[in-house]
Amino acid sequence: MIDTLRREVREEACATVTSCRLLGFSRGICVRGHEQGLVLVRSLWRAEVTVEPWEPRFEMAHRRLVPAAEAFGCLALPAGLRPLHRRAFTEAGLATDHGDAGDSPT
Repeated sequence: MIDTLRREVREEACATVTSCRLLGFSRGICVRGHEQGLVLVRSLWRAEVTVEPWEPRFEMAHRRLVPAAEAFGCLALPAGLRPLHRRAFTEAGLATDHGDAGDSPT
C-alpha cells in the first residue's frame, strides 16, 4: 500500500512522500450507475511530502498548496461526507473547522 501511496502522490501531485501513517479505511458500495453494487475500499493516510516542480502528466490539471492547518476548510465536500473526513483529519492530528450543520460529534 505504501508503494501505491508514493506513486499516486508523485503522479497526481508532483510531490515525494517522505513519511506516512495509515489512519484507517473506508468502505462504500456504489448504489447506481454502471458500477452499481461495486464495493470500494479506500485507505486514508497522513503523509509528509516534499513538493516538487509542477509538471502534470496525468489526470490532474492544477495543484493548490495550503498549510496543513487550513486544509480541511479548503475541501469541497458534500455535507454527508464531512464527518468522515473530519475524523480522518482528527486522527492525523490536524485542525478542522467546527460547527458544520449536519455533522455529528466524533
